Amino acid sequence: MLNLTLIVAGLKDLMIDELGGTEEDVSLFFSIEMMAYIVFAPLWGLLSDRWGYRRLFIGSGFFVSACIYATYPMVESIPLLLALRFVQGAFSVMGWSILMAMVLDQADDSKRGRFMGMMGGSLILGVSIGAPLGGYVSRTYGAYAPLQMASILFFILAFGTLALAGSGERRRQTSMRDIIGALRRRPLLLLPSLFYLVDRYTVGFIVVLFPLYLETLGVSDPAIKGQLLGLFLLPFAFLQYPIGRLTERIAPWKPLVGGSLLYGVALCTVGFSGLYSLWWVMLLLGVLAAVMFPPALTLVAQLSDPHIRGSAMGGFNLAGSVGFAIGPIVGVWAYKAHGYGFAFVLAGALEVVAAVVGGALLWRWARSGQLTEISGEDG
Repeated sequence: MLNLTLIVAGLKDLMIDELGGTEEDVSLFFSIEMMAYIVFAPLWGLLSDRWGYRRLFIGSGFFVSACIYATYPMVESIPLLLALRFVQGAFSVMGWSILMAMVLDQADDSKRGRFMGMMGGSLILGVSIGAPLGGYVSRTYGAYAPLQMASILFFILAFGTLALAGSGERRRQTSMRDIIGALRRRPLLLLPSLFYLVDRYTVGFIVVLFPLYLETLGVSDPAIKGQLLGLFLLPFAFLQYPIGRLTERIAPWKPLVGGSLLYGVALCTVGFSGLYSLWWVMLLLGVLAAVMFPPALTLVAQLSDPHIRGSAMGGFNLAGSVGFAIGPIVGVWAYKAHGYGFAFVLAGALEVVAAVVGGALLWRWARSGQLTEISGEDG
């Protein structure tokens, strides 16, 4: 995930200064990768379940991504660059989505929560440190250096795949018919994906709308903006492991629902908060965001059989990618229509609705024993 934001620093030089593109082209460079995630995440999950080779998919995804990153500085047209970006996004999501499925495969039931917390925390930490690291690399070694560094990191990941313990053996092959049938018999898998869609919607929303809102409060210093976003991102990353440990002792749907409800309420207040109170609100949002992700991952693991976990994780990442893609679009529309207060209330209200509806269903299924029946654990 570090590579996702590592390359930001060099994009202006590559796409605008060298290729004569526009700011819209730079924006599309990120959006088109997200489109590839949406299209290919469930496909790779199905195929990895069907053929049984997790490590082959992971290594191939990272290796092709490395090769494409290495070619970016040599591209001489915007359309070709964007086409390569779509292909690279397809192979990147092959690598990290199947890797997440492999973690679900190997996590022991008694330690599943801590593995989910470690995985979630590493994802957010990579995103958080990528941009400042890329800026330092670009300033020190030139504008193309972050792209070259991303390529090297992907090559390291690709060859590091060979060392993944227990992943070299071929898993049992499963027919597409059996996979789709198993997914259809588990409608509860839609619930963690619903929560993840709304959560990623709010993150995409915050990344775009929050810096703009700070401008209305008189904050133009990028350092202060970064500090406020850091108050959100750092607790989000570092608290996921202890939250994952917590889900080993209590039913994961409880912190998922409770955290989502409180997170939604807190998000509603952002558009009405002054600069001083925002420091506390953003810190609270970061803590509550950390409460939600490990339980959602744990539910995906609990509610899916081992032979369909690639497909389940593909669907989960599909939902998150859709949420992250539409968050900025809906957020900008809401802000232009009725102001920042309405935009943040709308985002928070979606989280509250998801918590109330999803929580009611999960509570009902837990009471009836359906969660225990499917997951084989105490709901």
